[in-house]
Amino acid sequence: MKLISFRIKGFKSIIDTGESRLSEKDSITVLAGQNEAGKSAALEALEFFKQGPGPDFVRLQKRMDSSNTEVTCKFLLSDEDIADIKKGFNDQRIDDFFKSSKTVEIRRIWTEGANAIGELIIEDDYFTSFEFNPPTSPEPDPNAHPGTAEAKPPEVTKESLVKIFRERILGKIPVITLYRYFTDFLPSDIEITKIATNAAVKDFEKVFDVNLMTVASISDSRQLEATLEDISTKATDDFNKSWSQQLNLTDDTKYKFVVRINQQEPRKVTFMIKGTDNKPLWLEQKSMGFRWFSAFHLRLRALGATENLNNLILLVDEPGQNLHEKAQLDAKKVLEELAAKGAQIIYSTHNAKLIGTEGAEFARIRLVSNSKSKGTKIETVSQFASRPDNGSMDALSPIITAMGMSSISSFVDRERYNVVVEGITDHYYLSAFRKLLGKNDKLYFVPACGVHNVPNLVSVLIGWGFKYKAVFDDDAKGGRKAYTLLKKEFYNNDDTLAHEHILKIKDCNGIEDVFNTQDYYKYVLGQAQPTGDQNRANSEIADGRKEILARGFLEKVENNETINLSSQTKSKINSVFQWLYQKFNIAT
Repeated sequence: MKLISFRIKGFKSIIDTGESRLSEKDSITVLAGQNEAGKSAALEALEFFKQGPGPDFVRLQKRMDSSNTEVTCKFLLSDEDIADIKKGFNDQRIDDFFKSSKTVEIRRIWTEGANAIGELIIEDDYFTSFEFNPPTSPEPDPNAHPGTAEAKPPEVTKESLVKIFRERILGKIPVITLYRYFTDFLPSDIEITKIATNAAVKDFEKVFDVNLMTVASISDSRQLEATLEDISTKATDDFNKSWSQQLNLTDDTKYKFVVRINQQEPRKVTFMIKGTDNKPLWLEQKSMGFRWFSAFHLRLRALGATENLNNLILLVDEPGQNLHEKAQLDAKKVLEELAAKGAQIIYSTHNAKLIGTEGAEFARIRLVSNSKSKGTKIETVSQFASRPDNGSMDALSPIITAMGMSSISSFVDRERYNVVVEGITDHYYLSAFRKLLGKNDKLYFVPACGVHNVPNLVSVLIGWGFKYKAVFDDDAKGGRKAYTLLKKEFYNNDDTLAHEHILKIKDCNGIEDVFNTQDYYKYVLGQAQPTGDQNRANSEIADGRKEILARGFLEKVENNETINLSSQTKSKINSVFQWLYQKFNIAT
């Protein structure tokens, strides 16, 4: 079963999140937001859904002004899940029901004064369309002796079938595990007799398929040395696949694990690390960031070695807090590797490097914000931006930082007319045309730096209350795709609404095509047009050097060099500015 959404009520800072859908692009969802927004509370609530209330639930987790706590999770049943749920019952009516009922909502409710653990409930209305009249019968057991009760099972009623299916569905709920602190660090040494009680050492044994107590019992010194060397090499190689940090700027030497057995009583296993000087250090001598990552990496690797990852929802609260930026990317990589193997992962963060805004990464982001009246909300950036009561715009700060902006005010302000364009080339040319043709200097061309980042940028602009329009070329992989993304995300796939905010420049596969060919050669390329080159588009000629040519043209304009564009080129450029003037209501 795959978790597709959740709704939380009456838990810590959460009044009612509304339905919060997980990422549909991959198996990772990122809860991004500032401290105290409610990210940890959301993860704890999902753990409560699976585990029920713990001993400190009322004191630490139940919302004070609420008598009920309710967490509802919506799951998608796979074909394999359905086959297991209806196993033993071969009936077309059952097949038809599950074919049309692949999503199921499961709820845990804790009610004050009821002294209940809050049982997991599938609402009765899920089975409303489940009709059996006359009743169906289970398939006989093929291994039973003819004539026995097992060979001819009694007929079952709809009510008994619903009970069976309900129990089987609840039994399919994935394992939900919350990791918060990763304080189970691998010790520098541990007595052999205490290995079974140390979580980190047990993780080590799982990952490298070794029993250290058995290893410690090897009496042949050469065999013991060879075994420990093999374990050390495996641990070194495994760790360095995930930890990409160099020890210094001039040396690419990696860290080396050293595992040894101290045969003196009480016998101990020791774990050490070697650096560039090849001298072993106790793990306590390493930085907190290194020790945290080591524990994090080992725990998740052990999880992958022992759990069915297709039946795991992993919740991680603020991974990488003690790590610098590059190491945070390493932590993110470990999570992505687990997700690629089948686990669903939800993690919280306010660190830009762990958010990620490249391509499909932005689809993972759920913005967690908090207001006094509404409590904690968990939404896509565009949902947050479109809410009239979205509260503090500071909630967008982690997203803005992740997009590579130190602050939104550094490149837009409320007095400007912000025009979103696909890339820096468009920004250079349109900025040059604005100056060259004497257009309103409050028009500002904001580069999204890629098609997939266009909706991200528009979300931020809308969220911060800025005026915005968008201008794209008509290239199928560029401008048209950006237009389609915005239309779907913000304008309900309605072309009429979208055209009020987005202009596609006709017959332009790239912004260079607003020039006629002669103007482009003369003022951008700085050369005469060669004979026989009349049929090539400017955007094709510029391929591979678009940015530098665009920047060069802007510099010519800024340096007031003489540029006399043809009426054909001016007409095409002016049509763009006329549209912007009209849509922004700029007086001419």
